[in-house]
Amino acid sequence: MKCGKIIKKIALVTAAIFCIFTLGGCESFTEQSEPLTPPFFTIRNDETGGVVYMLGTMHVAENGVQYPEEIYEAIDECETVAVEVDLIALDKNQDAVNEAMTLLECKTGTTADILGEDYGKIKAFFLEKGLYNMAYDRYLPTVWSSMLSNKMASDCGYYAENGTDRAVIQYAMKKNKNIFEFESIYEQYKMNSEESPALQAFVLKDAAETDYDDQLSAMRELYKAWSEGDISALEKMLESDSIPEELSDDYADYYAAMYTDRQEKMAEKISEWLENGEKVFVAVGAMHFAAAPDILDLLEE
Repeated sequence: MKCGKIIKKIALVTAAIFCIFTLGGCESFTEQSEPLTPPFFTIRNDETGGVVYMLGTMHVAENGVQYPEEIYEAIDECETVAVEVDLIALDKNQDAVNEAMTLLECKTGTTADILGEDYGKIKAFFLEKGLYNMAYDRYLPTVWSSMLSNKMASDCGYYAENGTDRAVIQYAMKKNKNIFEFESIYEQYKMNSEESPALQAFVLKDAAETDYDDQLSAMRELYKAWSEGDISALEKMLESDSIPEELSDDYADYYAAMYTDRQEKMAEKISEWLENGEKVFVAVGAMHFAAAPDILDLLEE
């Protein structure tokens, strides 16, 4: 199955760019036959009494998703809930989204100028999937990839309004918890905008050339690994052996920006909470617990 490359982009469901076209909330934490068991960790500082609960999230989920009771109990115990971006607050701040979206516009020319001779067949693929709109020609290929990821998720029965982080924030708000954001939407979009255009084009072209059903199967594998807390499976999805040699440096830069740098920032803040004896519930993308050096590795160091 030729899905090694696109899986990495699907894994970017950890990035807020995915919510560009999917903002809008609904109540999650509804009835489901069996609770999921996503990655969930507890770290304690016995000297200070600090406790940090960490949940690996997925920014999309099935309808009726339900989590173990221990997750709700952990949120109840904490004064603060930390997330990548407060999506609920963002729903009411379209100006912030619009400002951030300007970062994802092509600096010169159009999407076609970046994709070159591949633009025609990629456009045809998007037309076939009912995704193309001429307005998107002003945006970087990473936006197109996110559009495709969004459709693939919905075709699998996974929706952003059911995403873990959104559900956690909704529950925390009901319990009057403080919401802490590790990043702003502007910072996240800036990170995506700085991804190498060549790498963006490669990922998008690969998606257009890969069998769509195979890509859906790959997304289902990703969701299954997350829902079962299978970190080793998530780690394998980050392997970069399918990246061409000429893009290896670009991918290294992307990996550092998407994972390493952000995880170091998260780990530093978590360490601070532990040292201060605070109790905090952290909900960030599950890949942050799989991409080496992951948050747990950094905290152990």
